[in-house]
Amino acid sequence: MKRLFSCAVVLLSIAVLAIGCGGDDTSGEPSAVTLSATPSSLEFTAESYSQSIDVSSNAAKWIVTVADAWCQTNITTGSGDRSITVTVSANPGDTTRSTTLTLRAAGAADVTVTVSQSAETADGIEVEPDAWDGVKRADITYQLLIYSFADSDGDGIGDFRGIISKLDYLDELGVSAIWLSPAHPAASYHGYDVKDYDALDPRYGTEQDFKALIDAAHEHGIKIYMDYVINHTSKEHPWFLEALADETSPYREYFVLSHDPKADIAAGRIPMIATEGAAGYDAGQWFSAVTQPSTEPQKLKFTLEWSSSPKLTVEQVDNVENSGTAGSGKYLYYGDDDACVEFYTQQDNIYTLSLEMYSSWGCLIRTSKTSWSAGTKYGAKSGANTMEWGVPLTLISNSGSEPADILLPGMESIMYHSHFWTDWFVDLDYGAAADCENSPAFKAICRSAEKWIDMGIDGLRLDAAKHVYHNASSDENPIFWNKFYTALNDYFHRTRTEDIYMVGEVYSDYNEVAPYYYGLPSLFEFSYWYRLEWALNNSTGCYLAQDLLSYRELYASVRPDFIEATKLTNHDENRAMSLLGNSVNKAKLAGAVLLTSCGSPYIYYGEELGYVGRKDNGDEYLRSPMKWGDASTTTYMDKIYTGMNNVKDVPAQSDDESSMLNVYRSFSQLRNTYPALAVGEMKLHAFYNADNTQYKQIAAWYREQDDQRMLVIHNFSSTATTVSVDDEIDRAVAVLNSVSANYGSTTTVRLGGYSSVVFLLK
Repeated sequence: MKRLFSCAVVLLSIAVLAIGCGGDDTSGEPSAVTLSATPSSLEFTAESYSQSIDVSSNAAKWIVTVADAWCQTNITTGSGDRSITVTVSANPGDTTRSTTLTLRAAGAADVTVTVSQSAETADGIEVEPDAWDGVKRADITYQLLIYSFADSDGDGIGDFRGIISKLDYLDELGVSAIWLSPAHPAASYHGYDVKDYDALDPRYGTEQDFKALIDAAHEHGIKIYMDYVINHTSKEHPWFLEALADETSPYREYFVLSHDPKADIAAGRIPMIATEGAAGYDAGQWFSAVTQPSTEPQKLKFTLEWSSSPKLTVEQVDNVENSGTAGSGKYLYYGDDDACVEFYTQQDNIYTLSLEMYSSWGCLIRTSKTSWSAGTKYGAKSGANTMEWGVPLTLISNSGSEPADILLPGMESIMYHSHFWTDWFVDLDYGAAADCENSPAFKAICRSAEKWIDMGIDGLRLDAAKHVYHNASSDENPIFWNKFYTALNDYFHRTRTEDIYMVGEVYSDYNEVAPYYYGLPSLFEFSYWYRLEWALNNSTGCYLAQDLLSYRELYASVRPDFIEATKLTNHDENRAMSLLGNSVNKAKLAGAVLLTSCGSPYIYYGEELGYVGRKDNGDEYLRSPMKWGDASTTTYMDKIYTGMNNVKDVPAQSDDESSMLNVYRSFSQLRNTYPALAVGEMKLHAFYNADNTQYKQIAAWYREQDDQRMLVIHNFSSTATTVSVDDEIDRAVAVLNSVSANYGSTTTVRLGGYSSVVFLLK
């Protein structure tokens, strides 16, 4: 109910203010001085490099000091929240060195950050990769947010033409597909509440611009995947508005609607929730909507009879005329602009008000313009809250149970469902999963997708794939997606020989993801990043290969030709760099692992530049503008995470051989060059594996395709480690950070902190 929500917000705001003040016992006392730094330690390899720490403080001034000259900070004093860049010079010695960085503020305890740097290794290792033949065999997909990526017309918002201008950049990154954020018109900035599946957001360009992007991408050997959001629409979608406007509308079949959700779910009358029965009812996922015959203002007269059981009558009138005495203290509350108009007193306890009005939700009676406290709000009994012309409606107050909004004649109250606890989304109704392909919503969604297939797109990323049917653990969603994929793949085959690509977002661990391979050829591998993040932050690589292969074994049992969409993080998750403690070395290693292990990797835009961000204050902080260093840089997203000012732009990183960008470029080119790395089978190393915790920091595996064999070794710690390799090595084809080797029947390899090597075997 509209007014219940507003009241709750006010009460919550009061509660938050009370907590913020510390309660009555501490009133008037000064706030304690706070000072903290994240991360609490920094680890560097032997080369000169910079990393950042984020300082959080309410102090007017804090200072920073460093114990040794080889470690420097870009500032020595600061205030409030900000980031500090820490730079170390190259370590010329043969042992690891360490120092401390200390933060001080009056009234707060000192904060210490430890800084360590591994030693310089021997002369290094000769790296001789084969020349890339230009074939994009690595299946690397680049995820970008249209509005944040590149602007072509100077309005600050990214667009299709902006993406076209950056295809050479994506080519150099070895990308063979682009996953675009939702491109349809939407009610929100992010696009995940679609208002029209057959149109494009005009801010991004025209259909001709989109077609130009598809064609230009194809000329670069890059496919285009649209983000397709079909679990729900926006509540502003014309289908939903028409469903509300007419109880006989065919669009009522398109959405999960109910006058009494709890009873309908218990009786199994809502197929989308049927397998959970009454247990599927969650009041927080149901929202009230009002249907009405017209959105035009009406001339109405309200008469309020005031007693212990107040009554309200409404009539249609030709003219708006008011008479009587002002100052009644009784108000009609209505409309989306929260109008609150006072009644006129006619005689004892009789009040009238004439006005021309429209209200999408109805009205309420109030006895205070400023308070929603108990006894000041009057509505109707739930289920008996629709008025009839000229017939008094008995009111109840909020001193007991919560009154329902008063609906005007012709209006109807109906509930709509949203899995995401927001009234912005309306869940689509596909009927029972076994017969979903015959539902009107299914057919309409497929027809819209066919338009974009005809335009030339190559695939779809499917949002909220586990939420279409409420019971995510049943077989309903996999059945639905199997039917959806089959329908559109058949249509795709009318003009193309290959299969359409579809990747589903099942935001869960691997064991919950596996059943969805029955429905879709590809699914995002969230467990991949969960395990890799843990391994990097715990300097433990020995288990990683075994874990990844166990996931693949499970997926193959459901779908032998599964496509595992591996990734670090995406637009819904804290940035990888931030989760790795702002460690450039860990982030570089994460990229190297992603591009040398199994699966079809996804790169989230900016990841290749070392973007940082946490969503504590909103997802916008994960979606900063791409730093092009020119006029194509967007300005639409203005909520920028603090540490982003330390991230160098594309030109600066292009000129720096050791930059994050060039690590991604070199390893993506490597993956594109060697079929074994691109599509080869991943196999455990016989010695450096989960059974060998003596070398727990080492992650090693083979990649094999036909007669090509490669050995990949990563050091997940900051400490240099020496390993022995019995394989017959042809040559090293890639190195990250500091690696040296003594070749022989047994090759000894010394890997510096957070370093990697890839060998081509004979």
